[in-house]
Amino acid sequence: MPDQFARTARTTMRRRARRATYDVDTVHAILDEALIASVAVAIDGVAHVQPMIHARIGEELILHGLATNRLLNAIAGGGEACINVAIIDALAVCRRIEDHSMLYRSATVYGRGRLVADESEKAAIMTQVFESLVGKSRTGALPPLPEGYLEGTMVVVVPIEEAVGKVNSDVPTEEGPEGAWSGFVPVEVAYGEPRPDGRTAAEGLSPPPDLTPRRKRLHG
Repeated sequence: MPDQFARTARTTMRRRARRATYDVDTVHAILDEALIASVAVAIDGVAHVQPMIHARIGEELILHGLATNRLLNAIAGGGEACINVAIIDALAVCRRIEDHSMLYRSATVYGRGRLVADESEKAAIMTQVFESLVGKSRTGALPPLPEGYLEGTMVVVVPIEEAVGKVNSDVPTEEGPEGAWSGFVPVEVAYGEPRPDGRTAAEGLSPPPDLTPRRKRLHG
């Protein structure tokens, strides 16, 4: 795969174009770090959007949910999806009202998905989705899924082929009148210390070290 996504009419930014990035690694990194994706599709000519847990496996974006999920069924049936994730890094507090902004990273993917019908493929994909959320060490420590459990789960794979990132990493805050505070207020997704339930506390178990694989990177 090339190291840049090809620009299309939908991914070419015209306003603040310098914030756009088509770098594959950058877009992948944003998708990997974000915890929730907003997934949109038109159903019977009406726009629908839904937050979903997502995971990236190579050059594909994985969506899953109940087999009865209307939005997933629309995508699996050929509807074109627009998937967006966004990460806020800081509030930009400026000396003029109109200059206030945010530092952020976002990624948008357009594409049509395919339904994963093969049960063994579905199980392998869902294992990777699970491990992307709570770490690989949990898989071997827990009993396997009951037979037939995944029959009620729909898995849709969307190729990451038409995509664009948007990164706003610098906002000038010093321009404006004297005597007004200006600067940045960092915003971070922070995982607290794991809190055991009563049974875990009684057993004296320690949390696995990779319990939060999507921990936000520190800047600097």
